[in-house]
Amino acid sequence: MKRVSTTFGTLISVLMLTLGLYLLKEGIANKTWLAPATLIMGAAFFALGFITLYFAIKSVLSHRARLGHVTAGRRLRKAVSSHNDRVRGRLADTKTCGEDVNR
Repeated sequence: MKRVSTTFGTLISVLMLTLGLYLLKEGIANKTWLAPATLIMGAAFFALGFITLYFAIKSVLSHRARLGHVTAGRRLRKAVSSHNDRVRGRLADTKTCGEDVNR
């Protein structure tokens, strides 16, 4: 579910960056009374595109980091579990060796 929103954020950021660049180009090229408004809108869309792209990349990296912690935790639990099993096995062996079996 998190990956869908990340993909959506990436697509929105690319769309906003493209629209912002287009509006900036049109605002510079045209010398009409709407040119300042077009420049302001282009700069706003371009900035919002960068902000959205930043958070989309941050989301992807944090998702990867969480997956890394989960897999590392699984490996650690497996290692601790196998170590505990070996220790318990040794303790069980020492108890049977030290006691009288014929009792």
